[in-house]
Amino acid sequence: MFISKRRPIVTPQSEHLKLVGTLAMLWGNADFDLPPIERNSMIAGMGQHDRGYGYLDNSPVGGMTDEEWLPIARRTFYMPCSDVVADTIVKYHFRRLASHGNTELRQALAAEFTQSLDDHIRQHNLSAKMFERIDQITDLCDRISFSLCFDVPASRTISIFPRNDQETEVSVQYHVEDGAIHVNPWPFSVDFHEGYLVAYRKEGYPETTDPVILPYRLEKN
Repeated sequence: MFISKRRPIVTPQSEHLKLVGTLAMLWGNADFDLPPIERNSMIAGMGQHDRGYGYLDNSPVGGMTDEEWLPIARRTFYMPCSDVVADTIVKYHFRRLASHGNTELRQALAAEFTQSLDDHIRQHNLSAKMFERIDQITDLCDRISFSLCFDVPASRTISIFPRNDQETEVSVQYHVEDGAIHVNPWPFSVDFHEGYLVAYRKEGYPETTDPVILPYRLEKN
């Protein structure tokens, strides 16, 4: 769950995933190619990249110890999935997350995930290069949703390969503030999209659910 940094509400991982899946669904235009995979697999993979948390999770993002996070990470990484492409997107995401830490537990988990992912890529004859590029899109969409769920203004730049057949990366910057999401250069298929997430009052959650609607606007500058 994401604990708001400015008011007593929390947003569960399931709602965070909803926004990431929506951004994946809207990805692609004349300047940004869709990855060469089934679109539904892309939406499913990115929209379920944190699938191991459950619906109304009570695990605070940024507030867990390695001992608390590792079982969730392994459950997410190894969870069975009939869509190999979607499953691979999830595995790349969690291998990247595991590699961010410098503790012995994180380093061991990153090595475990890397070996398993290498075997997975060989078994299914997949392109590691392609999925590494897709993971950069996952990272961008994930961080945009992170910022909205933490409920404070945030900006960041992520490198993306806009063309499937080219080696040139583009720096994509986003800014999230008061429900407005701005991205430049614009990688989406529409100029404007409105939606909402459901957060909950922190007191009593998750045993008691007191919903709070978080509207958002994805809009081209």
